[in-house]
Amino acid sequence: MPRGETRDKTHSRKPKKSRSRPSAKALRFVTPQWTKRLLWIVVTILILVVLGTAIFFVSYYRSSSIGVVIEVNAPDKIYRGVPFEVDVSIDNQTDNIITQAELTLSPTNGIVNLRGFNGRGIISDSIGDMGSGSLTRKTYRFLATGEIGSSGEIAFSLSYFSAGRTRFEVNEVKKVNVSDLAIEIEVEKPDQILPGSTFELDIGYQNVSNFDFSEAVLEVKYPSPFKFISSSLTPDSLNNYWRLGELRSGSSGNIQVRGTLEGAAGSPFVIPIVFSAKFLGQDYPVVEQEVELAIAPSPINVQTFINRRTDYVARIGDQLTYTILYENSSGIALADVVIKTELIGELFDFTTLEVNADTNLSARTVTWDVSKIPALRLLDPGASGEVSLRVKLKNQFPINRLNDKNFNLRFSTKISSPSVPYYLQAPKTEAIASLEAKVAGLILVDVRGFYRDALSGILNSGLIPPKVNLPTQYTVHWVIRNYSTDVKDVSLRTVLPLGVRWTGIVKSNIDSVPLYNEETREIIWAIETIRATKGVLDDPIETVFQVEATPSVTDIGKFQQLTNETTLRAVDEFTGLELFSSDVALNTSLPDDITIGQNGGRIVP
Repeated sequence: MPRGETRDKTHSRKPKKSRSRPSAKALRFVTPQWTKRLLWIVVTILILVVLGTAIFFVSYYRSSSIGVVIEVNAPDKIYRGVPFEVDVSIDNQTDNIITQAELTLSPTNGIVNLRGFNGRGIISDSIGDMGSGSLTRKTYRFLATGEIGSSGEIAFSLSYFSAGRTRFEVNEVKKVNVSDLAIEIEVEKPDQILPGSTFELDIGYQNVSNFDFSEAVLEVKYPSPFKFISSSLTPDSLNNYWRLGELRSGSSGNIQVRGTLEGAAGSPFVIPIVFSAKFLGQDYPVVEQEVELAIAPSPINVQTFINRRTDYVARIGDQLTYTILYENSSGIALADVVIKTELIGELFDFTTLEVNADTNLSARTVTWDVSKIPALRLLDPGASGEVSLRVKLKNQFPINRLNDKNFNLRFSTKISSPSVPYYLQAPKTEAIASLEAKVAGLILVDVRGFYRDALSGILNSGLIPPKVNLPTQYTVHWVIRNYSTDVKDVSLRTVLPLGVRWTGIVKSNIDSVPLYNEETREIIWAIETIRATKGVLDDPIETVFQVEATPSVTDIGKFQQLTNETTLRAVDEFTGLELFSSDVALNTSLPDDITIGQNGGRIVP
């Protein structure tokens, strides 16, 4: 076939269609209608599912929770310290059975439950299962301990299961107000109290509530200047606590308390009185009342001193001078004045008493009157005077028991006259002053040295008598005895002379041992505390350490020194003072080692 024909046939073929993708705009126009309808169907189904689920849960919650009701009833008027009852009603108004229901009660702000304690006063009560429409009632007993006008709350929480495994909770809070007192207290007292004179308080009480107290208690909290003398009803403890037993509604009673005030002139004096009731073995205050007493100015000013000081701290064996200064400030002349003192304390040595007065050694009293001091016949207004006595303290503490510690000296003075100023209601004019002094403790260190010391368990080597340039070993004992007070921060020290070496062997009968400082050649023993009477009624505190001494030619014929003076310092926990003790330097004479002999420790060539 000719080439020209073939070329013409080729060019007569139909062109091929293009395969390029249509644009996004073109696709929107070509989306089928059935796809749109399917999308709307899916969206509608999802909306219906969500709405159905929400309706189901709302309906389920309403039927399971809103229909369970807690109703709480409590008295409108609550007395402090009187039990009251709270009624709780639980009503299941749902169509479902509720199971494993539990009611929790949480009182706050001074409300105490009387059913039992778990540490916070919370009550947990198992209600169990409740059918639809059922009602459960519970009664609980509480006690209000807050002040009048205060309020407290009791929180109620009911948890339960309903129609499944979901636990629901219903809460209610009841507020209660303490509106009245169950006990009224009335105290009869003098218009004014004269310091040093005896006075009486008549404490009356009445139960004005409708509750019968089975165990009532009255407590009078005496401040330190008040000194109890007696009461109409014997106290149960500490002269200020009375168990009154049962106190029925409307019943009453009273107690008279007699006492004196010492050194309280010039300022109001308050005595708190607390009436309590006992519940579950514990006292709960029902009423608290403060009795304020007016203090009359003292008609006689009295001041006492020890060695011209009011803060003197005595020590064993001290010589004490007691001085009494007095001045008539009553405004009238006082006739036949008597000054009487009492020395109270085991450490006074009355055989050393020096005084121009009448003494009664068995009663430990000293009395000045007109027979000894004529000026006391009539003490004019504004007149003053001074008397004194001297006495020594014993040289030893009277320690017989472990609790024989912290010794005090008390010096009590009373000045009286039958003359009474017009403004006082008293049989006589009196003034009292008291002065107390602490006695500092005593701690001693005893230093002992041995060559032969089998009891210590330490073996010493070397020659006895010691020889020049040859080492000999010794054991040194520190023995500590502490007497009448607890002490702390105890420190013992000594220094080793040249020619004496610390071997490092050391023992003690307590947890700490002495330590050696090579730079200062100092031995230091620190002890944290030592109790009173340690080493007096039992074994002392003791340490043993070994030293090695090498004599020089200058020591020939002498006793070589093993330690310098040993000193002890400690802080007295009773008085706050620093205590000191010491023992002399120790040498090779070793007086405590009976095996050495009188001259066995002299250095030989």
